[in-house]
Amino acid sequence: MIQLLLLFLLLHSSAVIANKEQEMPAMHHLFGIKPSTEISIPDTFPLNKKKQIDCQTCHGIKEMKEQDFKKIDKQDDDFFREGPYETLTEFCYRCHDTKQYQRNNIHKMLDTNGKIIKNTCLYCHEETPDTEQKEFKMADLKLRLPPQNICYGCHLYTPHFNAQTHQKKPDKEMKKRINKYEQDHKIIIPLSDDGKITCITCHSSHQINVINQQKPAGKQIVNNDLDKGVTYSKHPWNKVFTEDKKNRLNKLNQETDKKYTLSYQRIEREILLRLPAKDGKLCLVCHEFEK
Repeated sequence: MIQLLLLFLLLHSSAVIANKEQEMPAMHHLFGIKPSTEISIPDTFPLNKKKQIDCQTCHGIKEMKEQDFKKIDKQDDDFFREGPYETLTEFCYRCHDTKQYQRNNIHKMLDTNGKIIKNTCLYCHEETPDTEQKEFKMADLKLRLPPQNICYGCHLYTPHFNAQTHQKKPDKEMKKRINKYEQDHKIIIPLSDDGKITCITCHSSHQINVINQQKPAGKQIVNNDLDKGVTYSKHPWNKVFTEDKKNRLNKLNQETDKKYTLSYQRIEREILLRLPAKDGKLCLVCHEFEK
């Protein structure tokens, strides 16, 4: 997959500005070239007389070629033409098609005929496992890295609320409950190599039916659309929630000069979970709550 960062590799190590050679930044867009047919440059982003991408194509600062690079204010609203932009990639996508630079969703493992896309397996496995095998041992999976490290290759260390606080070894009583649930329901609730709760304890990394649902490893909730991800629905409690947070949110917005908003919504459909979380079934595998 072509990474957007490659667009910024330096083609020219220096540029002659006002009869003085100045070093360009280490990661800089190509310039002095005609634009590819793969991009669409806005009419307000001027090319030079040779119809090439030049300094003024991207930068709105006047007399750019006469400027001393070290003295240019990169925080200036118009440092990038028609700015400011929240992120650098937001500016890049003024010309480049976002779809060409999206990550593949490696959890989408089945083609339109329901057949496994074997190359997808190789993101995590050294070779495509035999999914028809009756029993799996961890060694049979030939993972490229420990499971939790594979997850962190794409996902944040704390991708959701309480994710980090869960990543510890269950105590003896909790371990008993996990083992009993596995035996009673013929499902696996795997721990990490060092016995800690980790991503795959709760989440299945595989699209449903990649592993036969009759096998413990194949049991999971019916997936929502893997492109949509988790979906939510509005809830009346939102009025109470927003009123409770209003003063603190206003203070945060004033301090950061942002316009953050919050809303309370209920999970409608989940994805890639071994058991439903929205009704508490997943939580009850490990936890006991007073009735």
